[in-house]
Amino acid sequence: TVHLNLYDLSPANDCLYPLGFGLHHSGVEIMGSEYSFASGGGVFESPPGEAPGAKFRERIELGDFDGGSSELTAVLDRLR
Repeated sequence: TVHLNLYDLSPANDCLYPLGFGLHHSGVEIMGSEYSFASGGGVFESPPGEAPGAKFRERIELGDFDGGSSELTAVLDRLR
């Protein structure tokens, strides 16, 4: 299963999120790892739910990934 992990980048999100606003970071969790993008750092891997400098907010199920680790690695190599 593929998940989108959403993080708060500001304490103001507690008030803004219910209105559909906020400062967020997100990562895609697949096969036990999370992948995100950072300006200047590109695509990077981290443990799910542990984005540096951000507070975890929610996990949203996106669907299934029918490939294996070699297919995932190939996609990540193209993105990097």
